[in-house]
Amino acid sequence: MRKENLNVNANVLIVDDDENVLYGLVRSLNEQPYKILTAKSGDEAMWILKTREVDVIVADERMPGISGCDLLAWAAENMPNTVRIMLTGNVSASIAIRAINEGRVYHFFTKPCDNVQLAITIRKAIEYRNLVAENDRLLSLNKQQFEKLHQFSKKLGLLARVVAKDLHLPLEKLTHSCATLTNQYGDFFEPKARVLLENALEAVSEVQNLVNKLLDEARLNIQNELPSESPAVQSDMEAVTQDTYVSEWGA
Repeated sequence: MRKENLNVNANVLIVDDDENVLYGLVRSLNEQPYKILTAKSGDEAMWILKTREVDVIVADERMPGISGCDLLAWAAENMPNTVRIMLTGNVSASIAIRAINEGRVYHFFTKPCDNVQLAITIRKAIEYRNLVAENDRLLSLNKQQFEKLHQFSKKLGLLARVVAKDLHLPLEKLTHSCATLTNQYGDFFEPKARVLLENALEAVSEVQNLVNKLLDEARLNIQNELPSESPAVQSDMEAVTQDTYVSEWGA
């Protein structure tokens, strides 16, 4: 096995009440790059799991006090990121069902187990745990980025609403002035001046359309956001866009 493929910072906990079996397993795994922790009972194993970060636990089923099944079930409930492997001298249907349903074990081994296969399985268990941890990290990062994009979208929508509202009054004044010039003094303008005025009116009309599109988008965003906002925030958001549509000049 290539040591560089394993996390050298990983901790593997071996649990067995039989000292000869326990230290035999430790000797067989002594060349592995991860650190090996040992416990001679379920209680001792629980204490280690509570005080140390353990990547993989390998537990014997038959132990006085807390059994291997109970220990792995507790680990699955309280330390779900720790990969669980069971050793047993007698794989009965009831033990297998409990280990799968409650302990959610990664692998079974019957005693005496093949030390090479155990080492390979522990290596795969560490790799599996690392993959799960990396997947969780990426999911968390994706969630954070989505939340940032969501907040950015809300701020952008608010900015569009504020800009549109701030443009409303100046556009109304400009529209009224252009309409007054055209209706009351249009006959006094030279042809070039009339062309300039028409161009100005056309530009104003285009800006009006853009502002109204901004408000349409803002209202659509508000409709999407309102279900998740408090009533007070809903009222504030609605007030920003109420009665701010710009009418066509001369209307």
